[in-house]
Amino acid sequence: MGATLKSVEKGTEITLEDFNLIGRSPDASIRLLDGGVSRQHATIRRDGQLFWVSDLGSANGSFVNDVAVTTARALRHGDRVQFGTSVFVFDSEDEERPPSESGNVSTQSLHTIALPIKTVKATLLVGDLRNFTSISAQLSAEEVAAMLREWYAQCEDVIKSRDGIIDKFIGDGVFAYWPGDDHSSRVKATEAARLLSSPDASNSPKRKYLRDEMNLEVHCHIGLNVGDVALGAMGRGNTTAVGEAVNVTFRIESLTRKLQVPVLAGAPFLQGWAEGHRLYQNAGIHPVKGQPDPVEVYSLIDAPTMSF
Repeated sequence: MGATLKSVEKGTEITLEDFNLIGRSPDASIRLLDGGVSRQHATIRRDGQLFWVSDLGSANGSFVNDVAVTTARALRHGDRVQFGTSVFVFDSEDEERPPSESGNVSTQSLHTIALPIKTVKATLLVGDLRNFTSISAQLSAEEVAAMLREWYAQCEDVIKSRDGIIDKFIGDGVFAYWPGDDHSSRVKATEAARLLSSPDASNSPKRKYLRDEMNLEVHCHIGLNVGDVALGAMGRGNTTAVGEAVNVTFRIESLTRKLQVPVLAGAPFLQGWAEGHRLYQNAGIHPVKGQPDPVEVYSLIDAPTMSF
């Protein structure tokens, strides 16, 4: 599969690799000499047949078809992608083109088939690297890319080997789920959370180098939850899980900083799972942003302690 970004202004084409770091830094894999582009501005990452764009907290944002990229977004053939004032058209050789396609990329469209979306119970996991924005500001673009590549590979190894489905990577974060809320799925999610937040994870080559040579500690926070999600294809080849339970899981993960614990699970994650109460301890009821009611959370027992 091949894919490129074609500059609207200059007409030049950039061939996309499996992982692309976009920014103004000299060692960015796609360097843009644009005053509106941050040093480490965004990433484009291939996952299977799809290329996903994520903004890295840039000052001026990233846009697809004039819509701000706030979470990882799958690119489609003909999408207009903007970083700062630099505008490109995404071209995927592997994606079907309509018969009426012309040479004008701005008028290209894609015929998609609407597939059914169903509501199911799911076991949810959200992971995030602590202080990624402040740490990445102290690194070169090449070092940021190396850290993200290592983190993505680690997530894929830990989660997929336990039958989890990685829905998307969002900059330095990951959202994954297990279809169903059975006890086996909760055990696997707990194992994944423990491994991703463990000190051994911090001993991966890039993180060990950052700790030993630059005194920068890179740790992972995890939020877990169980709830109803709408699961289905949101576009060609793009299956994702959405719903209020997903939003709450992201909020639970953000509580780990306030409570200074690496792994938190929402009360639904423990509901009806007697064995789970031996693995988690109650961490109280807390208000979270965007939710009218506070949420009850539980911290993973014997999870590694960290300096926050």
